Amino acid sequence: MQLFLWQSANVMISFLLLGSRWGLAANVLTLLTILVSLILRGPFMGAQLANWLTVCLPLGITAYVSYLVMTFIEGNLLTHEEDQGKLRAARQDALTGVYGRGTIEEELERAIGHSQKNNTPMSVIVTDIDHFKSVNDLYGHATGDDVLGAVAKRRRRAVGGGGGMVGRWGGEEFIVLLPGLAKPDALVVAQRLRREICDQPLADLNITASFGVASYRGVKDTTDQLFGRADQAMYDAKNAGRNTVR
Repeated sequence: MQLFLWQSANVMISFLLLGSRWGLAANVLTLLTILVSLILRGPFMGAQLANWLTVCLPLGITAYVSYLVMTFIEGNLLTHEEDQGKLRAARQDALTGVYGRGTIEEELERAIGHSQKNNTPMSVIVTDIDHFKSVNDLYGHATGDDVLGAVAKRRRRAVGGGGGMVGRWGGEEFIVLLPGLAKPDALVVAQRLRREICDQPLADLNITASFGVASYRGVKDTTDQLFGRADQAMYDAKNAGRNTVR
């Protein structure tokens, strides 16, 4: 009985720690070890043989049930992981790794709703890579894709620690959400983003970008109005000579 209780616990723990495949291998090895030791000890009386069969049969059933349960758990975990991967892929822009347009629109709605409910500031930065068409025309779309990826990475790295979110709006245009930041602070962030792009080459090219900043104005402000002001400010930056913040 002591062997049965100890080995039953060992069976379940081995599957839990090692998983279905290696747990099965460990338990088969254990069973073979027991059988070999019994054979080496010599013949048994009928009562002794019955006792060993009474121990081994429930252990085999316990191992089989534990294997089925662990296989079921692993299958569910794998399915959950695949579903999470699909969800992340659906939310992200495949090329740049930042939020896609649909997701960043949802986050913008959520952010402005939070500001309306709690009367807190928030700002939006719309940014566009300067002369990006020339990059594609002169160096090819592969280089253009590298530039987009590098720009997105720097923007995400620059604002992620403070709760900011970066999304690709389309083409070479990106949007940065800055919950909790009023316009003066958002302008500082935009200037930092501008310098991070123009101060170091991206994909071995000297790249600049133009930035437009707009901030939440009150409960009557809408996402369309907020984005429209930031987008117009970005075009003002383009008209002012590019590589600037407005």
